[in-house]
Amino acid sequence: MSRCCRTWDLEVHHKHIDGGNGEDNAMVLCHKCHLNTCTYGDQNHKSPPPFTQEVKDKALRRAGYRCECEKQTCCLK
Repeated sequence: MSRCCRTWDLEVHHKHIDGGNGEDNAMVLCHKCHLNTCTYGDQNHKSPPPFTQEVKDKALRRAGYRCECEKQTCCLK
């Protein structure tokens, strides 16, 4: 089984809803993997404030401009 290695349709996801908006709480995911997170679109949780463009750019560079999803079956079906 392979993990996601998409390099397109990338988004920056909050690892923890209450973890702040710093780079340490930013995770790069493709849209499909982002949809598969347990908190995406969850109406029971208040969405955290968006990341600044600077944090998004740093997270994307750190991730090598690819999805960082580590779930073995996230969006590969």
